[in-house]
Formats: sequence, structure tokens, C-alpha cells
Amino acid sequence: MKKLLLTIAVVLGLSTTLSAQSPGNIWVGGSVGFNTSKTKNADRLTNYNVIPEIGYVVSDSWGVGVKLGYAHDEVVRNNHKNKVDGFGVNPFARYTFAKGDIGGLFVDGGVGYTYSKTKGSDIKNHEIEVGFRPGVAFNVTDNIALTGKFGFLGYQYDKLGELKTNSFGFDFDLSQIMLGMNIVF
Repeated sequence: MKKLLLTIAVVLGLSTTLSAQSPGNIWVGGSVGFNTSKTKNADRLTNYNVIPEIGYVVSDSWGVGVKLGYAHDEVVRNNHKNKVDGFGVNPFARYTFAKGDIGGLFVDGGVGYTYSKTKGSDIKNHEIEVGFRPGVAFNVTDNIALTGKFGFLGYQYDKLGELKTNSFGFDFDLSQIMLGMNIVF
């Protein structure tokens, strides 16, 4: 059962991007994710997200795009449910380099804003991030490339009610990995 749930989580966590790599073309795609965890005789956490993306290829090395997203978190603690819904926007620029027949490397740099609210309360959360996410693309065929983004280098600001947190980071742990696929047309 655990292997099935892990397989489903990996498949849902994969991002799929439809992409044309020639200047003047548009790509669309996005990602979805799902996670649930339960501590015996304690809390249950469930979250999922849907993050569509659209972009425009400016030149052989540059593209610009925007991600729009929705996330839902649900925590069950002592038979009481807390639900949080969040909406985000993240415009970015993509620089691609070290290109070859087997793929290339890229860096997405952007600014993101997420607003979320806990249902049934006045608790609101505002998150802002400015930073870079490096990635790699491997060409499987002329029309299909597998992609991976891993890590985050930048600044994050989080305001939850009156609690404010500023973070500067170089974060390359496994929680920052995003896998995907480009289909070139």
C-alpha cells in the first residue's frame, strides 16, 4: 500500500510543460502535487496544489512566463479540522545555457506572491519570494525533454498574522526538487 501511495504521489508531483523552443513560440503546462501524512493517535496533514504555467520564448536562450497556483492544506488535530486555501502568482524569466544534443541547463529567476487564509478564522498569510531555481533538461526525442528543477537561492518573506519571518537561503535539499517534461511542438 505504501508503494502505491508513493507512486501516486510521485506521478501527481510531476510537472508537465508543453514547450516550443523556437523564438516567438508559447509553452503551457504546470504541475500538480498531493501529500498526506498521519501520526498514530495524533495529527493528520493533507495538502494538494495545482500550478498552471504559461510562457513565451523570446530568443534561443531566454523565455518569460508566469505560474498561477492554488494550494489547499488540511490539518486534523484532536478531531478539529483546520483548512487553509492559498492562491499564488509567480512571474519568471528563464535563461537556458550549456545546450547540446542531449539537453541543456537553465535557471528560472522570478518573484512570487502567495496569499492564504485559514477558513473560519481571521488568520491570513502573505508570502513573498525573490530568487532563482536551477534546472536541467534531457532530450528523450526531438519532441520530448525531461526536466528537473532543484533548489532555491534567494529571499523569502512570510507574514502569518502578526508573525513576520525573513529568510535568505541557499536551499538544495530534496524538498526543493520538481520533476517535469517538455513536449516540443
